[in-house]
Amino acid sequence: MNNTIANKIKELREKSDFSLNELAEMVGLTKQSIHKFENGIVNPSNETLMKLADVFNVSFSYFFENLSQHKIDLKSIKFREKSKIENKAFEIEVKEDVCTALSKLLELEDVMCESPTFYNPLEDVIISTDRDIEKAAKVLRKKWKIGNGPIKDVIETLENKGLYVVEISRFEDFSGLCGIVNETIPIIVLNSYFKSIERKRFTALHELGHLVLQFSEDLSDNAIEKFCDKFAGAVLLVDETLLEELGKNRTVISLAELRELKELYGISIQAIIMRARQTGLVSYETSNDWWKSYEEWNNDETKVNDFGNYNGIEKTRRFKKLLIRGLNERRISISKAAELSGKKIDVLKKELQSELIFNLN
Repeated sequence: MNNTIANKIKELREKSDFSLNELAEMVGLTKQSIHKFENGIVNPSNETLMKLADVFNVSFSYFFENLSQHKIDLKSIKFREKSKIENKAFEIEVKEDVCTALSKLLELEDVMCESPTFYNPLEDVIISTDRDIEKAAKVLRKKWKIGNGPIKDVIETLENKGLYVVEISRFEDFSGLCGIVNETIPIIVLNSYFKSIERKRFTALHELGHLVLQFSEDLSDNAIEKFCDKFAGAVLLVDETLLEELGKNRTVISLAELRELKELYGISIQAIIMRARQTGLVSYETSNDWWKSYEEWNNDETKVNDFGNYNGIEKTRRFKKLLIRGLNERRISISKAAELSGKKIDVLKKELQSELIFNLN
């Protein structure tokens, strides 16, 4: 057990002038158990910590304060959009935002005694060709048990599989990045100012590709970027599914068909056309014709074309879920929740009012 918790239990007991026996009776344990807690020999359960918090009139999170001083090593976090980054200050600011958001999430996980475990489902798949990418996308979907249908929420899926997804707000033309933090934490960073939700989904899976795909050593950085793009498209729209949707021997396609696929699978029209080319469903010439038709529709100023939108949320949820649970289980105080959220107490109360099971004082 971390000595910080042990020391706090002993400090609170002595400050309250309780003997080991007296405290043991109050929480329904033996004198020996309290002795082991105070000496860091045994970990008190969450239930016991909550009883101790009630006895000493402190919050559950008090036992974890100064325990979660996580040092975030962002050395492995790398920008690949160098042409869009005009100065070093921008990169530093982004990394500071990431460090702040991640450290608060890790602190909240400590208080809730819950942290995800990530297993790479593609650690044995080596990428050298486009065919390897199609295989990797299917293996990922199979191991994650998400079938070949539409992925309702990409970000929620990634968080549920043990990846840390952090959103930061930057007006600059910056999409995302990824890396392994502190040697064990896989993190995907997304810019919340995305022009479209489809791009956000695609970028999240592109960054996932950098984290989980094992690339042949002879591949260039540019080739790896292209493979990650293809991986994102293949995960969103599996080749077999695309064939079922479009059928064989296609030469022409309507805007209505493309819009329907976009709204169902959460993938842009441009990416759908690229998928049709990459999977060999249509020829290079046909895909070029489709692309030209899309450009003509998009640039036609004589009418307003409806290109559709994917009806999804695509917001990080893990932090908020843990925060609400912590408040509902009284493991954290509203002031601590506000501190972690970076919001004023009254603002946070108003935001979470409908999701809490009791009134916050």
